[in-house]
Amino acid sequence: MTPELVTVGGLTVDNVISADGQVALARAGGNGAYSAVGALMWAPRVGLVSCAVETYPRATIDRLEQHGIDLAGVTWSDERLTSCNWFIYDAAGRREEGLSSPPETLAEAGFPTDRLTPSEVGRWRDILARREAPGEISYSAFRVRHPLTPDQVPDAWRRARGVHLAPSQPEVMLSMLDAFGPGGATITADPGWQLAEFSLDEIAPILARIDAFLPSEVELHALVPGAGLADALAVIAARCPGAVAVKIGPKGVLVWDRAEARPVAVPPQPTETLDPTGAGDSFCGGYLAGLVETGDPVLAARYGAISAARIVACFGADGMLPPDRAALRATLAEKVTKCP
Repeated sequence: MTPELVTVGGLTVDNVISADGQVALARAGGNGAYSAVGALMWAPRVGLVSCAVETYPRATIDRLEQHGIDLAGVTWSDERLTSCNWFIYDAAGRREEGLSSPPETLAEAGFPTDRLTPSEVGRWRDILARREAPGEISYSAFRVRHPLTPDQVPDAWRRARGVHLAPSQPEVMLSMLDAFGPGGATITADPGWQLAEFSLDEIAPILARIDAFLPSEVELHALVPGAGLADALAVIAARCPGAVAVKIGPKGVLVWDRAEARPVAVPPQPTETLDPTGAGDSFCGGYLAGLVETGDPVLAARYGAISAARIVACFGADGMLPPDRAALRATLAEKVTKCP
C-alpha cells in the first residue's frame, strides 16, 4: 500500500536527561522518525525519507516497519557513529542541546547512568561543554555532510496527499518542495535551528510554498526578534500563505486565525511526561495528518497535541508503538478546555 502521508527527516541516536534527572542513553530517535510516528497515530501507513547509518538500532527499524512506517525512502550507510546528541531538560520543558558524546562517557566520568542529582547534571553539562573530540562525527554532523535528496523519494510517493519536512538545511527543503509540490501534496515544515538561523527574507522561498509553518517558541523569537508571540505569528502569516502555528511546550500551541487576525490557543493533551524529546516532531506529524484529513488548522493542532502526548509518555521514537487509533480518535472527540 502506497502511503498517503510522508515525512522527511533524520534518524539519530540520543542521550537524554529528563527534568527529574532520569537518564536514558542511546535512545533511537530523530526528527524523521518522531514525525513519522506522530503521523502514524492517525494513518495506517506513513512513508519516511531519511538515511540510516549502521549504528542506528536495527530493532527500532524493525519495529517502525512492522507497525506501518514504509522505509522505501530510507537510504543505508555503512558508517558507524559513536557520538550521540545530549538533550538536557529543565522543569519548564526547555531543552539544552548542541552537546554530544558517546553514551559511555557519562560512566567514564564517574557519574551514575540511571539518575543524576541537579548538581551532577550541572557538572556533567560543564564537562560536555568543555569536551573536545577532533574528528568525532555526531549524528547531527552526519546529516549535514550527507543531506537527503529527492532521488530517495519513490515515484509513487510524489503523489502523496501530505508531506512533512522536519528540520533540515534550506537547500534540502527546497529540493523536497520541488519533488512533492507538483503532485499537489499538502506540505508542512518545521524550521528547527536550521532555518531559524536565517532571516525571513532568506527563507521566503520556502515560506511561500508551504501549507503550514510550525516553529517552536524559541525558533519564532529567533525569526522575529523582539516581537510577542501574536505579533510574530502575524509577521510570519504575512509571508506564508498556509497555516502558521507556534509550539509553546507544556502550554500547548497558538494557531494564527487569519479571519480574526489573532492567535487561537490549543491546549496540550494531559499526560505524564517521561521524555519531552520528539514532542515537537510528533506534533508536526499529527498536525500533518489532521490538516490533510480536515483542512482545519486549529483542529489539526488537536491531532498534533494528542500525538505529542503519546510520544512524551515513553522513551524513544518507537516507545508507543503500536498506536491504538480507536483510542486516539476517542480522545480527539472529547471536549477540551481552551487555554486562557
